[in-house]
Amino acid sequence: MNLNHIEAIIFDAEGVVVHTEMLWDKSQEVLLARRGLQYDREYLKPRMAGQTLLEGAQLMIEYYGLDERAGDIARERDELIRALFDEEIPFVDGYASFAKMLSSSPVRTAIATAMDKALMAKVERQLHLKEFFGDHIFFIADVDNKSKPAPDVFLHAAEKLGVKPENCIVIEDAPYGIEAARRAGMYAIGLTTTFSADHLLNADFVANDFMQIRDHLLEKGMAIS
Repeated sequence: MNLNHIEAIIFDAEGVVVHTEMLWDKSQEVLLARRGLQYDREYLKPRMAGQTLLEGAQLMIEYYGLDERAGDIARERDELIRALFDEEIPFVDGYASFAKMLSSSPVRTAIATAMDKALMAKVERQLHLKEFFGDHIFFIADVDNKSKPAPDVFLHAAEKLGVKPENCIVIEDAPYGIEAARRAGMYAIGLTTTFSADHLLNADFVANDFMQIRDHLLEKGMAIS
């Protein structure tokens, strides 16, 4: 497939642009340890990635058989993760160099994420994301909280960018995100920062890092440098 028709790249935030997934793992471990439980990352992580705090709380209730309200657990998760987000948050390795390369190309860029807006504000203050994306940072809250694998947040991003879905690439680190991109009719690239390649098999291409993404896009005919 030739990708010379691509006009925009839409990035998931966590695990693609910013390296925060380890903070979410830590928050899950603490929350469950308070209940004498162990965090089953292999089962829960692929199902919670890209979901809201409330949806993740409901999943934990069902999986562990907790006799608690999802809203209460969601609030506890929120308190834990907000404290952790006050720590230093780095870019995902290779992202900054990739973004610099894109800055000299005509390709438009955006973030489309399930992140809470207040958490994203913490990240933006640390990493100055608006220098990379301007106002093109979009949330599932912008589309009535329709979480991935629903395609709505990606379609919303494409509309705001003024680009047809078929002319967009999505870079995602999670299975639900890959599925959302496919449902949106976009070219999906999976990045193995959070999950191994076997979790991302629905992607059109799977990469271990941004250098592999760059090489793949150049090989497929994109003018990105």
